[in-house]
Amino acid sequence: MQRFFEESAGGIVYRKRWGEISILLLERPKTHGGSEYVLPKGHIEPNETAKDAAIREIREETGLDPRDLRIVKFLTKVSYQFVATYQEGTPLIDKDVYLFLVRYTGSRDPSPAPPVKQGEGFLGFRWVTLRELSSFGVKPDDVHTLVEKNLRYM
Repeated sequence: MQRFFEESAGGIVYRKRWGEISILLLERPKTHGGSEYVLPKGHIEPNETAKDAAIREIREETGLDPRDLRIVKFLTKVSYQFVATYQEGTPLIDKDVYLFLVRYTGSRDPSPAPPVKQGEGFLGFRWVTLRELSSFGVKPDDVHTLVEKNLRYM
């Protein structure tokens, strides 16, 4: 079995409105039907820092203006493995994801790009309150814990 290493970066994007904090989640189709909620993130390009990649990927996946996005702090590096059944030869992928806490100060709603082909892209977005976050089963699984631990920075 082939094995590859990938690095991605993204963020827990939040906004404050009327004294309430909301977290941005993107809805994407699951491989075997249904959908799931995820954080905006994507591959780090050659010669790009994780911080720059996080802002670029958030912009690409949400359509939010990068001038309205401010990295507050680095949160964590999440490492995991998965079998890429969608790739030829179904290789094993070792992946590191660098997550940042990112404040959104704009007023526009996200406009995720429509799927280019079946199973890719996003179906939509949702701003969820801190109370709602734990019930969404967001990937990575510990997003709610990360938010709770970093409330003082928000």
